[in-house]
Amino acid sequence: MAGRAVAATGEGCTNHFDSTFAALQQVVFENRGCTSTVCHGSLAQQGGLDLRPEVAYGELVGQPSETVAGWYRVLPGQRDRSLLFQNLAAKTLPDQFKAPLHPMPLDPLPAISTNELEALRLWIEAGAPRNDTVRGTDDLLDACLPPPKPIEIDPLPPPAPEEGVQIHMPQWIVKANSEREVCYASYYDITDQVPAESQGPNGTIRFKQVQIRQDPLTHHLIVNLYQGQSLPTADVWGAFKCRGGARDGETCDPTDLAFCGADSGCANEAQTSIACFGQTDLPPDAQVGLNASGFTGTQKAADTITYGDGVYNEIPLKGMIIWNSHAFNLTGTDGKLESWMNLYFAKPDEQVYPVQGIFLASPPVLFKTNVPPFKAEEVCSNFTMPRHSELAELTSHMHQRGKRFRTWDGLWQCQGGPHDGDPCSPFGPDENYQTPDLCAGAPCTAPNPPKAGDCNQDLKVTIGELITGVNIVLGSMPVSSCDRFDMDGDKQVTIADLIAAVNSANQPELLDPQQSLLYTNFIYNDPAVLHFDPPKAMGGSHSVAAERSLTYCALYDNGFTDPARVKKKSTSPPTPLGIPLGGPCRTPSGCTQGLVGELCTGSTQAELNASCDSPDDPGAGVCDACVLTGGVTTEDEMFLLLGWYYVSK
Repeated sequence: MAGRAVAATGEGCTNHFDSTFAALQQVVFENRGCTSTVCHGSLAQQGGLDLRPEVAYGELVGQPSETVAGWYRVLPGQRDRSLLFQNLAAKTLPDQFKAPLHPMPLDPLPAISTNELEALRLWIEAGAPRNDTVRGTDDLLDACLPPPKPIEIDPLPPPAPEEGVQIHMPQWIVKANSEREVCYASYYDITDQVPAESQGPNGTIRFKQVQIRQDPLTHHLIVNLYQGQSLPTADVWGAFKCRGGARDGETCDPTDLAFCGADSGCANEAQTSIACFGQTDLPPDAQVGLNASGFTGTQKAADTITYGDGVYNEIPLKGMIIWNSHAFNLTGTDGKLESWMNLYFAKPDEQVYPVQGIFLASPPVLFKTNVPPFKAEEVCSNFTMPRHSELAELTSHMHQRGKRFRTWDGLWQCQGGPHDGDPCSPFGPDENYQTPDLCAGAPCTAPNPPKAGDCNQDLKVTIGELITGVNIVLGSMPVSSCDRFDMDGDKQVTIADLIAAVNSANQPELLDPQQSLLYTNFIYNDPAVLHFDPPKAMGGSHSVAAERSLTYCALYDNGFTDPARVKKKSTSPPTPLGIPLGGPCRTPSGCTQGLVGELCTGSTQAELNASCDSPDDPGAGVCDACVLTGGVTTEDEMFLLLGWYYVSK
């Protein structure tokens, strides 16, 4: 299958397939030997799986694994719960993925290529469609495919009535070749579906897991809960209409959940906004905006959020939900975006700790990116958690020029120099991207706080402090004379606490960068999710900030590795509603034609373009490259740490 793929109707195209799945069937399953009689063919069917073309799709998609409990062979929208992807990735990229049983294909067959693995990932994340073209898979598989159209994912099956409930986001239409972020509202009432044991004292449902599935046009979905005073039927919401189904467009009462039918939903108008700013069909007491994390959400077509042992979330049994949905439609056909959300009941013994979300979206940090044309830069920030925090999950959010997101344990900051105290990457400047040194030559370090015995909180344990600890153990001094010996906050100091203090006196004063690295992600639109099992303890009753801190950094490439990928004034869409965050730069500063990669000079566009002329082609220069700043469109950037934790005391 040599040669670069072209459109299915293009001249010279020979490797035709009707869909991405058909191409995967041939290129990955058949060409790589997966359908052989001794693997997943007519005889062996290892793990009960038959990958022959006439049955492969039905055998894979939505089917629970027979070999690994809790996994699916392919779960639409979720590669991390799809055994097919995990097994193949473990052999292709063994440093990044581990197979639950063994990597595939089995030896002596070679691993599939990274391009083939990426095509498989894109297909799964797009909902694992049977008959559609997933954008980008033609080149990866060297295949000739029909032009992409909007893909509609299979609806998420609701939980069994004794296990949970489903809440539906009514659909909205994403126009062809468009990017749009909207907000709109709908009503829900699950009062009669929630058993008494899974209800909170104030009329809530308490749940331990959330599953979300939506059509794969999404960039993000934030599910906000309205907690104001306006009734669902108040005029402030504007007109409610059925969205989708046989009664599409008919006026509806939002509290009549049966009127629009099972394949529809009653919602007010989806209005263009950023984080619901400027929304006219929302009450003034709606708590929305950039800092509104919602009670759940996802950045992908599907997600499963499982809280740890004893951890739960809760929302009222009925009320209004404000859906903040951001979507792309890069095809020439209008598409819909619809979502389904399953909430699984928390039983009484699972209702111990309420979940706390990590959503660090204050504008100074969220929009911190500022990268000149044809350069790359890294930005960093610190986050300190409350005492007794148990960290359970970390992930990230960037836009298309975000190349890497990393999170470290510890309070990494510049020590001295012009940026003293600023957050920094412990690995320093990136030689591959030639990023600037955030500390301007000063060291970037993080203290390694003593676990016990640091009475004066100077991050050291002295002989005098150890003597104090001995006296506390012997009862000749009160615990209050050095609370830092009391590691678990039980107002007692034991021999174990004293031993911990002795060990702390001998430990390195600074954290090791490599050992402190917790999280790395390279794919902006399919970010890795790191689960801590058991949760990571982040400091007890008398812990210092350095024990409870994380440092996170993101690398942004504004045309450094590929000048064609630089942000351009001519192709950057204006920001919605005139929000002054990102959008086309006022004055471009880099050459995109002629002296590509050079800076422009001049006071008018003609002068700027002329400064880009090359000696070999005078008059052809174009100055169009922009500084990459933080902003609200995908041509701009965001820098966002996400996750969740709970407080154990």
